[in-house]
Amino acid sequence: MDREIPKHEQVKRKLKIVPWILVLFLILITGQIWLRRILRTGTVRSDEILSARVIRGRMEGSFTADGILTPVSTYNVEAMTGGRIEAIFFNTGDYVKQGDTILRLSNDDLKLNLLAQEAAVTEQVNNLSNARILSNQSKLSQRLKVAEAHNALKRERRSFEQKQELQQKGFISLEEYLLAEEDFQIARTRFEYLQEEARTDSLYREQQLLQLEGAVNQLQLSLRQIRNRINELDVRAPMSGQITQMELKLGQIISSGSLLAVLEDDTEYYIKGRVDQYYLSRLSEGAEARIRHHGQDLMLHVSKIHPRLVNDKIQVDITGDIPLGMRSGQSLAIEIITDSLDDVLYLPQGQYLNDGGGHWVYVINEDGKSAARRAVKMGFRNIREVEVVEGLKEGEEVITSSYIALKEKESIRIREAR
Repeated sequence: MDREIPKHEQVKRKLKIVPWILVLFLILITGQIWLRRILRTGTVRSDEILSARVIRGRMEGSFTADGILTPVSTYNVEAMTGGRIEAIFFNTGDYVKQGDTILRLSNDDLKLNLLAQEAAVTEQVNNLSNARILSNQSKLSQRLKVAEAHNALKRERRSFEQKQELQQKGFISLEEYLLAEEDFQIARTRFEYLQEEARTDSLYREQQLLQLEGAVNQLQLSLRQIRNRINELDVRAPMSGQITQMELKLGQIISSGSLLAVLEDDTEYYIKGRVDQYYLSRLSEGAEARIRHHGQDLMLHVSKIHPRLVNDKIQVDITGDIPLGMRSGQSLAIEIITDSLDDVLYLPQGQYLNDGGGHWVYVINEDGKSAARRAVKMGFRNIREVEVVEGLKEGEEVITSSYIALKEKESIRIREAR
């Protein structure tokens, strides 16, 4: 039959269960902590991450711009005279010296014009020579006539004066005296007329010679122009440099003014930069500019700011010691330095800033085997660095590669690379 259990035994049995409950509770808490720690801890290999130390120093304020390498001297070689391409002596990419013949054209119409112009010049020169001969002959003839008329005038004057004296003394009749006076007047009139005729003829001859000389000079000028145009059929390099553009074929017909080639001087370049209008207030002539070439930073400067905006961007000219070996038209990333901060903590820019929103980073412990998440405050930025305002000390090492794979773990275990 059933026996009633005393109360003190019931209490004793219940007290025996309590330790097991406590042990189970401790196991659950410990497991939860352990599981949470596992879930909040990530693992990476040391060769899968990048890191950098917090540095104290000077930070440059800067912004980026796009640039194109542009030669200082460029010459478009155009056809001064049209014609057919007979010979090509250089090709695209070749270097030429000033005066070298790049190509040769032919123009039959121009040659015929040259022959016709030479014939016209010869004819006009002959006309000028004949006119000068006739002018000299006319001058001599007029001088002879004037001299004869002058002598005749002197004879008639003497005869008139003699008869005038004789008539006054009554030795000759009045009629004879009047005839002598009339002969004297006729001789004087004839002399004056011949003098006027000689002057008029001389002026006419001089004007005719001037007109013929002008015609000859004009024809000779036209002849020189035609010869110059024929000389221009040999297209010569106006400067030393490299042919960067020339697409021509033998036999091709070229019209006057057509672009034949482009010459560039590859010994001196500048960078034509395009800056967003957002940075206009920070932009000034003389500002330093930096480009990277073959792993080295090259310092240049802004020499000119163009006044006009094009597509919300302004053009700037950047000059300095640009190394040889760079190509015309090469695109470049330019860093224009505007201001600076002294004695600040900073880290290099990286994807980690975007992944953490700039509010937290992973700081590597001194042993290099783990990293912990820490809240930070970032400040001034340029294209290379970011200022650390709060949360980090000089010399601390921070993971600067992407945090996406870490999934915002609280801590990171860093294993050795394989």
